[in-house]
Amino acid sequence: MTRAIALLPLVLLGATASIQAQYTPPDPGGLEGIIVEKYYVSDANDAADTDGGPNGGVPLGATTYRVFVDMLDGYKLLTVAGYVDHDLTFNTTTSFFYNEDRGEAWADDLNDVHVGSNTVAIDSWLTMGAATDDHWGVLKSEDTDGSIVGGANNDGGSNAVPGGLLVNFTSEMGLPLTEADGLHFTSEGPPAVVSIGTAPTIFNELGGSTYTAQDFGWTILGGVQSPLPGNKILIGQFTTDGTFSFCLNIWLKIPTELVCGSLNCHENLEFYGNLLESDTAGTDISGDARFTHPTLCYNSAEGVTDCSGVTGGPALPGTACDDGNADSSNDRYSADCVCQGDDCAGEFGGTALPGAPCDDNDPETTDDTWVTGCLCVGSTSIQAYDALAITLTVHPNPTNGLLWLELSELTGQSITYAVKDAQGRSILTMDLGNLSGRWKGNVDLSDLSAGIYFLEIAVDGIVKTERISKH
Repeated sequence: MTRAIALLPLVLLGATASIQAQYTPPDPGGLEGIIVEKYYVSDANDAADTDGGPNGGVPLGATTYRVFVDMLDGYKLLTVAGYVDHDLTFNTTTSFFYNEDRGEAWADDLNDVHVGSNTVAIDSWLTMGAATDDHWGVLKSEDTDGSIVGGANNDGGSNAVPGGLLVNFTSEMGLPLTEADGLHFTSEGPPAVVSIGTAPTIFNELGGSTYTAQDFGWTILGGVQSPLPGNKILIGQFTTDGTFSFCLNIWLKIPTELVCGSLNCHENLEFYGNLLESDTAGTDISGDARFTHPTLCYNSAEGVTDCSGVTGGPALPGTACDDGNADSSNDRYSADCVCQGDDCAGEFGGTALPGAPCDDNDPETTDDTWVTGCLCVGSTSIQAYDALAITLTVHPNPTNGLLWLELSELTGQSITYAVKDAQGRSILTMDLGNLSGRWKGNVDLSDLSAGIYFLEIAVDGIVKTERISKH
């Protein structure tokens, strides 16, 4: 694995965007949250092993935690780091387990052929996607290729335990390691990490319990995204029988297609566990890419405070909610705990909602507008049927009840019309037969509630749509 000393900001900067006049601040929704998975809880056979720790093996009942950065698809994790006034911390009230046999401080240094040896698979380490030198780390619930670490795949450790080690199962740890080990193989394998600054020693020595840094980080040049849908990147595995806590600062790379064209536009999102007022103060754009997130700091004794202010509650960013707007869909909490939905154009928290302008792709309409039901509709109060040399007049519009129609210059065409509501459901239809010359008539909308309706008139199968406003 490559290790390099460099100035952290230089590693994180991307290429300059092309010039456009419009500046668009970045959307923090690219970070869905930090996921802490309880990977394993050690039992008596695991604790009795001395191959992995003759001077202090894994404690009985120690929990192995895995920490993932959960992003929207297309975003990339650039770095995890500590900065001045923004500490990066990992702590336990006892000590982190270090496997003295074949353990490593970095997962991409861990030879995958060793993860079936004694307690190597629950060693403590840092990473940027890897769980071994040849496997990605994924949530056990998303691991579909079985296990190579527990039970029959384990050598049984110093006591040659029949059936192997790492077979414990408790409800708090979800799937047992004998069923899913959170290792995912791809032909290319995970990338190697580049570390910057003074690396912690608590994961490669005995008795390590606390680490705080303002000058250390690890990164993948250009960023990394998961090989699986859902885009969750493993950043560390931590085994301890004490209370485990951390506070993270992370940078994400915005997908190229979402970076606006202005030179002022940001290519990265910065998230800090401790966001200071000075980070976003002022009126310029320097702080527009800096955010915090309720899951960036964690304490296993307390859990995470959710978007409703409940410790350990389920209302976390990315989970479902109700924003009270019937025209938005897929409502969920944003990174900063605002309940929002996808607008009519499918953009999370977007403004394409009823009343906003749109484009119905019909050059013959004007004043195109989103209406209830997320329909984009234009106005055609007087419509010329150019190909048929027919003129249609509809009035008054808006109307309180009767809607008068007039068709002229008819030459025996078949005429039908239908009134539909904003959801496209037909309310009434009428077949006028074949008409010549001029026809006048009315449509009675008196019994309909106020709102937007659509009058579809077909002349020999050629349909024209009028947007009707009923008061």
